[in-house]
Amino acid sequence: MRDTLILLVGGAAFAVLVFGRLVRSQVLRHLSGALAFLGLAAAARWAVLATKVGERWELWSGVAVLLALGYLLAKLALLVVFEWLLAQRMRVVVPRLARDVIALLLYVLVAATVLRYGLDMNVGGLLAGTAVVTVVVGFALQETLGALLAGLALAWEQRFEAGSWVEVDGIVGEVQELGWRSLVLRTRLGEQVLIPNSQVARARARLYGEGEQAIAVPVHLGVAYGVPPHAVKELLQGVAADIPLVLAEPAPQILVREFAESAVQYECRLWTHEPWLAADLTDTFLTRAHAALARAGMEIPFPQRSVRLVADRPAEDPERMSHDALASCTLFAGLAEDAVALLAATARRQVFAPGEAVVREGEASRALYVVARGEAIVVHAGQEVARVGEGEVFGEMAFLSGAPRAATVRAGAALSVVEVDSRALGALLVERRELAEELANRMAARQQELAAREAMAGETVHPKGLATFLLERLLRLVGG
Repeated sequence: MRDTLILLVGGAAFAVLVFGRLVRSQVLRHLSGALAFLGLAAAARWAVLATKVGERWELWSGVAVLLALGYLLAKLALLVVFEWLLAQRMRVVVPRLARDVIALLLYVLVAATVLRYGLDMNVGGLLAGTAVVTVVVGFALQETLGALLAGLALAWEQRFEAGSWVEVDGIVGEVQELGWRSLVLRTRLGEQVLIPNSQVARARARLYGEGEQAIAVPVHLGVAYGVPPHAVKELLQGVAADIPLVLAEPAPQILVREFAESAVQYECRLWTHEPWLAADLTDTFLTRAHAALARAGMEIPFPQRSVRLVADRPAEDPERMSHDALASCTLFAGLAEDAVALLAATARRQVFAPGEAVVREGEASRALYVVARGEAIVVHAGQEVARVGEGEVFGEMAFLSGAPRAATVRAGAALSVVEVDSRALGALLVERRELAEELANRMAARQQELAAREAMAGETVHPKGLATFLLERLLRLVGG
């Protein structure tokens, strides 16, 4: 008798399943999975009993039938409660995520009950024995579980209900569904956008609702400076009042936003019950404002700036500046013009920042320097020993003797110098050998004035005098 009953239950499940496909019933479509499961479980139970393969198979096949039957009854109960009682009778729509969580808990309860009484299984011990597996699965599904928990929190707050309009991370759309993993929005372009629940929970969202609350849409517009702001405000108020999407109460607000480079910028706050139509509203307002401003003779200016023309400054001529610095130098002053020009053509003008070293103590001496602008500070053994001003020379004695630099010279402020190296000076003396004696006499006089004979680092000066000694050095420089 029991075998026949099970066979009838399975046949009835398959019959109802086929009938639902034929009539395309929405209710039977939701139950199709449970009906198929029950039909297959009943057929397996009948086959086990008919073949008598053993008690163990009979026990498990019986549990499968109970599970299938419990699953069918649970789905039927959920349909009755959510679709008929709450939705149709009480007009309460439960979010899908909440329904899915309740359904999952109900299925787990049914399965635990069948296993407990059908197989006499200790469900609590089974769950405790799989604790390690649960932890591993929890770590693997961490992101998914985070999205699920965020979705539960959003569903509990009931702020993202189907049919309402929201803006999340700059995306404006109508809420289609709040699922396990993501929020589904349909934008004004007809796109369906999925945003993970965890991202929605962290994002700064704007809730527009379904149009029950007035929300302002800001529109920016620039008008020429020659038009008084009060006249612009009056005209734009009339433009806004004539647009159907704009509410009369609260009234549109026309505010001066800033005095920009080419126009007075206005912010027009247009209140509406359909803020998701902001693009349409902005288009209509600006189109009509353009025509109204043109009729009133109020200009919408192109971007523009006031330009002040400044006469071009002549570019600096480095060679000319070097020439002037050498001509005013105490060492080279009085030389023939062509000699100074030849020296300036091969010299280099260099600029140093305040505190920057021009030469360092102990470096090789390959050049002498003429201060063109600023002041140089001579430092020896960490102490300031002298300052060199405009038109003065430093480094000439070490340059001629070939000894390493005896001191460090730094820029006191912004410093401009003319560097004269051995090749430049040698080229001058090759063409003008008579200048060697004159330069030697000048260097000797300067050296005597500065009392810097010791800078020659112990060189023995010939009794013929300092000028003779320097002349020999200059001639040796010319000879290479």
